[in-house]
Amino acid sequence: MYHRPIHVLFLAERNSSRSILAEALLNRLGAGRFEAFSAGVTPAVAISPYAIALLHRINYNIQTLVPKAVEDFGAADAPELDFVFRLSHHLPQGRLPQFKGNPRLIDWFLPDPEDVMGSPAMIATAYADLFGALCSRIETLSQMSPTFLAGEAAADRLERMGEAYIRLAA
Repeated sequence: MYHRPIHVLFLAERNSSRSILAEALLNRLGAGRFEAFSAGVTPAVAISPYAIALLHRINYNIQTLVPKAVEDFGAADAPELDFVFRLSHHLPQGRLPQFKGNPRLIDWFLPDPEDVMGSPAMIATAYADLFGALCSRIETLSQMSPTFLAGEAAADRLERMGEAYIRLAA
C-alpha cells in the first residue's frame, strides 16, 4: 500500500509531446492520488506547440511543464518512483539511470506525432489520436486502487494496455 501519492514517470525521446501530455493528464485525472513526471533521453528545448494547444483546450496550466532529462530522475534529490512508463521503443536501456524506489517498468509504445509530415491539419490529427490513446489509458490507470497497483497483477494489466494499442495499429 502507498502512503504518499503514487509517483509515475513517463519517458520518451524528447519529452516534448507524448510524455508531457501523459504527465499533464495523470496529474489532472489522478490529482491527490498520483504525482506524475516526464522526461526525455534527449530533451527538447521546448514543448511542441501542438501539445501546448491540446493542453490549452483542456484548460491545463502549462507553467510547470518543461522538457526534462531522464538523468534528473537518477539524482540524489529525485523522487522515489513507483512506475516508469516508456512511451517509445527507441529508448536505449543503457542510457536510463538507476531510479530511486525500484519502479516497475511498463511499455506503452505510442507513435510520436512529431514524426508526422504533412499539413498542419494532418499533424493536429496525429496529436489528437495520441491524446485519445493517452486519455483512455491514463483514465483507467487513475481509477485503479492503490491496493491493486501495489500488487503483482498491476504491472501485467498495465503492460497489456500497451499491447492492445500495438495490435490495433498493426
